[in-house]
Amino acid sequence: KAMEMSDFEAAYSYFENGITFLRKRHWDEHYTLSLELFNLAANCALANSDITSLKLLSQQVLKKAQSFEDTLNVTYFITCSLAYSSRLPLSVEKGLDILSQLGIDLRRCRSSIEACVKETKDLLSAYTSDELLNTRRMTDSTMIMAMKFLSKLMLEMAQIMPQSAPVVAKQIIQLSLDHGMNPASPLGFVHFASYAAKLGDISGGYNYVKLACSLLEKLGSRENAGEVILIRTQVVSYIEPLQATLEYHDEGYAAAIASGDIIQAAANMYSGHISNFYSGVKLQTTREKGDEVINFIRGKNMVMFLREIQLIQHSVLKLIGIDDDSKCSSAEENILASKNSGLKLTHCFQKSYISFMFRLYDDTKGYAEKFLGCSASSAYANLVISQSFNTFYIGLISFWVARNSRDEDRWHETGNKSKLALRKWVETSQWTFENKWYLLEAEEAFSNNNFDDAKMYYEKAISSAKAHKFVHEEALACELAAYFYLDIGEVNNAADYCLLAHERYQEWGAIGKCTSLFRFFGRIMNDRVGSSSAIAVAVDVQSDLAHLLTIPE
Repeated sequence: KAMEMSDFEAAYSYFENGITFLRKRHWDEHYTLSLELFNLAANCALANSDITSLKLLSQQVLKKAQSFEDTLNVTYFITCSLAYSSRLPLSVEKGLDILSQLGIDLRRCRSSIEACVKETKDLLSAYTSDELLNTRRMTDSTMIMAMKFLSKLMLEMAQIMPQSAPVVAKQIIQLSLDHGMNPASPLGFVHFASYAAKLGDISGGYNYVKLACSLLEKLGSRENAGEVILIRTQVVSYIEPLQATLEYHDEGYAAAIASGDIIQAAANMYSGHISNFYSGVKLQTTREKGDEVINFIRGKNMVMFLREIQLIQHSVLKLIGIDDDSKCSSAEENILASKNSGLKLTHCFQKSYISFMFRLYDDTKGYAEKFLGCSASSAYANLVISQSFNTFYIGLISFWVARNSRDEDRWHETGNKSKLALRKWVETSQWTFENKWYLLEAEEAFSNNNFDDAKMYYEKAISSAKAHKFVHEEALACELAAYFYLDIGEVNNAADYCLLAHERYQEWGAIGKCTSLFRFFGRIMNDRVGSSSAIAVAVDVQSDLAHLLTIPE
């Protein structure tokens, strides 16, 4: 009853009390009851992040179990706990070993992502949606346990072995067709949808996302609902307005908590924080939400998620005007030495992003190069919304570096790739991506000395960002337009766009950015139009505002 109400702490105490009532020789006299109590208690310990109790309970089961099959539940919980503590390589190896013993050898599979997605599409082409939704239920207990291990393995491989993750999704789908659907089946379909969308078939992927959600509802199981909603939301973010998807992360978090899936609860919170940041939610609100996520993840001792969310929170604080560099610098060497490619990717991107926002050219260029080096070897198989923003800002950075670097052609090519990707995404979501595409067009035209096109595209980028409620990107477009007009000698236009950028940044809550912007332009405007410039005079006001924001700290 307590587990049904998602009260796993109370449920654990009940199971623990039940275990204390067992007789001394309970494993011999009441084996089935003992196994069930220990398995249920271990499940609750995992949901409560009580790894010590989980280990003790698991040791008892592994010691007393009468068959390999009777050890599978606690082995599954142990595998999950390894992922909780960021020991992903060990968790993956343990999962592969168990699957091999269950007759599923994934180590021999060497298909590329493209080949695997095509093979899965061919496999599913023989079925209609109705036929898939009405497929019989899985009853083979061995296959049911295999599906549990496969479902966790797929998520873990996506982080450290992204090229292998689609093979797992294909295996889940194949087993579902051969042996019947079970609660892990929607995961196979939703991840496959994500892989297809990543390869460019966003509309097709969206259709499979809807199928996965219908299958989840049909099965009536909440076991993997948090993860299905998480992956669905990433794909849907390339279809629907980004701001409209923010509530889906809360839905995913609630579903994960209800099933005791702490990893997916944290993942939904983390993903929601990223979407809040990039959709232009007021920075103070984003900061407060970020603090909530950090407190939750720290309480569950999830080191991997904690490091990633802290990197993003650092950018938020920097924009607000609160400098916490001292807290982040000590962790940089550990992050860059980490085997977690996703963590290194996030670190390098956030460093290049915040350096770009504060016009620190050398740092921007250096971290962008590191990011591009990491992304070449650790590209995600899944489509996630953060990839679109990485692409957008790396494109902007590339055109800036191209105008100031001897290696102009290479950086221009990188910027052009970003521009083409954004133009492709506009086809599925004009709302979210149009202004970004226009701004990259403007920066490319600026780099090519095509000033008339640059002026046109800056205006389009500003208008589109305003129409689609991206106040932070409206501010950025105004700022970059100001740099453009300053470069071509139209000082009055530059000042006008700088003031407009300031207004929008202030509306977003980026007081630290406002101060930096005015100081930069203030120095130049002092040289050109005298100290009475409105920009120069405003510097002291902005400094006072930034100081007031830091007082509570």
